[in-house]
Amino acid sequence: MTLPISASRRDFLKLAGGAAVLATGLRPGTATAGAASVIPEAPATVLPAAASALPTTHLAWVWQFSTDGRPEVIREKLAAHGLGIAMKTHDGVEWMSKYDTSAAAVSGPRRIAELAEFFEAGGVPFHAWAVVHGRDVVREATMSAEVLGAGARSISLDLESYRGFWVGTPAAARQYGDILRNAQPDKGVLTTIDARPWEVDRIPLKEFAAFSNAIAPQVYWSDFGTAANITKYWIAGEIPGSDGVTARFALDASAKKIQTFGLPIHPIGPGLVSDRVAWTSFIERAFAHEARTLSTWRYGTTSPAVFAMLRDNPPRVDRLYTVQPGDSLGRIAALYGTTTDALMKKNGIANPNLINIGQQLIVPA
Repeated sequence: MTLPISASRRDFLKLAGGAAVLATGLRPGTATAGAASVIPEAPATVLPAAASALPTTHLAWVWQFSTDGRPEVIREKLAAHGLGIAMKTHDGVEWMSKYDTSAAAVSGPRRIAELAEFFEAGGVPFHAWAVVHGRDVVREATMSAEVLGAGARSISLDLESYRGFWVGTPAAARQYGDILRNAQPDKGVLTTIDARPWEVDRIPLKEFAAFSNAIAPQVYWSDFGTAANITKYWIAGEIPGSDGVTARFALDASAKKIQTFGLPIHPIGPGLVSDRVAWTSFIERAFAHEARTLSTWRYGTTSPAVFAMLRDNPPRVDRLYTVQPGDSLGRIAALYGTTTDALMKKNGIANPNLINIGQQLIVPA
């Protein structure tokens, strides 16, 4: 995902797509004005769906308002920490109002639209998540499409093999994706999974990855250190170090298993773990695996220390830069702490001496 360098997070909510005006008149190494040169007052671009559909802030997952807290309290806290919300909207074919006793419980698309407007107005990007079962594929996929159509920026599909989760076939997974993407081709879809490598083989992740923008592994390292799990890690070819199943080890093992799908990752960590060292390691390792954002599960159990660490380690989000007269790739790279090679690779530039005034460059995080 890319953001205009000069735009704030709130400005981004108002940003509309548009076509950049490219200028002519070049000389080697710099961008210079020609007869047709026009410099846009603000960057504007239409980004690929795969990039623009991913979250641009870290997220806190909310299960139920009756358990996690009132919407107004949640909004205030998340806004203060620069976080977005991932709200559970449905489980299988049941809206969450079946389980959530709060007056604000999600009862359908209309309530989702109200919640999206409420959180977005307070500077909190609104995302959703749901548990997928695969029993009534048409209805489940339609509900997920309705969630996106009602205002959620993305939806994370919780795909696990345990009782109460996915029971469908790979064919059902493909049908789910076809229905969802026919209705919502451009919105963000993340598939969230149990991060332990052997669990990946128990779910139709290949089929879900085919219509997803990212994979979100649930890296609950604090629960993975049992003797049984360590044995399974050994069998899977992942050998814990002397420290056991650490945040770094669990994330590395998961990323290695899912890298074959060629999708970005959005790791989810256990918010109830307040160990700063462990969470620092988790955040740093997530960025090392090129994650742009990550999540905490869940709002109601996340410690103040974790909220603070997410606030103090902002997302690694690519940005947009509009080329100005006299610019060179070297100058732009130096200005934003990157390299000429990185700019060339990110933007598909073969000749570093040829850039246009008004051209928009993606500056890598």
